[in-house]
Amino acid sequence: MTEKWILITGVSSGIGLDAARHLCALNNNVIGTVRKLDDKKKLEAQLPDRFHCILLDVTNKNQIAEGIKEVDRILGGKKLDCLVNNAGIVKPGPLELIRDEDFEHQMDVNVSGVRNMTNACLPFMYQNDDKRKSKIIFISSVSGLFAAPFNGAYCISKHALECMVDIYRRELMIYKIDCIAIQPGPVKSKIWEKTIGTFEPYLNSQYGHIAHKADRIIQSSEKNALPVEFISKKIQKVIESAKPRTRYMVHTNKIGVKLLSGWIPDRIVDKMIWKSLNKKGTTKYRPV
Repeated sequence: MTEKWILITGVSSGIGLDAARHLCALNNNVIGTVRKLDDKKKLEAQLPDRFHCILLDVTNKNQIAEGIKEVDRILGGKKLDCLVNNAGIVKPGPLELIRDEDFEHQMDVNVSGVRNMTNACLPFMYQNDDKRKSKIIFISSVSGLFAAPFNGAYCISKHALECMVDIYRRELMIYKIDCIAIQPGPVKSKIWEKTIGTFEPYLNSQYGHIAHKADRIIQSSEKNALPVEFISKKIQKVIESAKPRTRYMVHTNKIGVKLLSGWIPDRIVDKMIWKSLNKKGTTKYRPV
């Protein structure tokens, strides 16, 4: 793999951290973003000198402006070969009852934050030549394909991201900047560990009779999740590919996801989900 300059958002843990390690090990120069100073110090101590860490919150335009100055200094006139929009959050709950701030925060991070960082990094990617096309990789989700009940805010944000990928790709073709989505299913990451138990506020609501079931489903998904290395290797594949596909799904049951997200009529999918949420015991239904 030819040495490249790559910026990854959200590298404090999970997919972002593993991708940073993986790409550095392949002799790439990686710039990673984190929100906390403690995380910055820890990563700078753990990762090689070719890793550079900057502090910024993707929802804070002032922090982005300052962070981009640091990116400019680090690049020193070199082009940015790839931006990996990885930063994201999830907070499950019924759309009727989820707190406005929890809903809006997911939109801010998962949608507006991605646009903020993409637009901020584009000036470093316009410096193109015919042989080296810059790429923007969007870490989406199968939740951007399938509308899972009780995880609506996250699904809505990822559906929006899927649309954003296509729009950016078609608008940036003139500059030879390619845009690709990676769509993970359940992955062993803190983003999902943090959701366990989050249905507790809804146990005494009108959704209480199925809220506990939804929580168990998330726990089951987390236990059967793929290692983050699967995503890191897919990111590497996209970066190395001269002609990557526009989308890569990373899931143990791709056919099942495609069936639920369009191949089977909506009303039949509705009935399948209803039966799954109402029956006793475990379920094959997954929220992501």
